[in-house]
Amino acid sequence: MEAGYEFQRREGAPEAGPGSGDGWVRTGDGRSYWGLFGAAGMLLRHVDEIGVARYLLAQRSTRVHRGHGEWAVPGGAIDSHETPVEAALREFDEEMGPIPSGWIIRGIHRVDPLPGVWSYYTCCADVSERLDYDDTLSWESDAARWFTEPELAEVALFSPFSTVFPKLRAIFEG
Repeated sequence: MEAGYEFQRREGAPEAGPGSGDGWVRTGDGRSYWGLFGAAGMLLRHVDEIGVARYLLAQRSTRVHRGHGEWAVPGGAIDSHETPVEAALREFDEEMGPIPSGWIIRGIHRVDPLPGVWSYYTCCADVSERLDYDDTLSWESDAARWFTEPELAEVALFSPFSTVFPKLRAIFEG
C-alpha cells in the first residue's frame, strides 16, 4: 500500500489489457473508488426547438458498486493512455451506444476526493439530436432517460452527481 492507498485489480475478472484502468483504489479508512487512473462520465444536454433543456441520465443497476436504482451519468474507469474525454466517450459507447454526431464539449468538471491519487471527470456536451438509448443499455444500467431540470428534482439521483449538478449546469450556461 502506497501512502495509505491500495490499488487492486478487479477480482475474478480476466486479465485486463495493458494500461487498463479496471480496478479499485481503496483507502485505509475503507472507501473504494473504481478506476486505477480515475474515472470519467459524459453528461449530454439537448435543447429543443422551444428552448427546453434535457439531460440524459442512466439508472444504475444492482450490479454496480453503489447507487443502485439511482440516476447518474454513464461513465467508468479511465485507461492509462486516455484523456478524460476519450474515456468518457468510450464508456458512453460501451454503456449506452454512440453519441449523436455533432456533439460539442462545453466543459469538464473535476472532483478530487483523493488529490493526486483519484479524480472523477464529468464531461459536459451538447448534442443536436435526442436519441433513445433504452435498447442499447449494458448490464451497468437498467434504464436511460432524458430529464428536464424540474424532472430531476422528482427522481433519486446518485449522490455524487446530485452534489455537482449545479456546477455542471453552470458549465452549460457559461
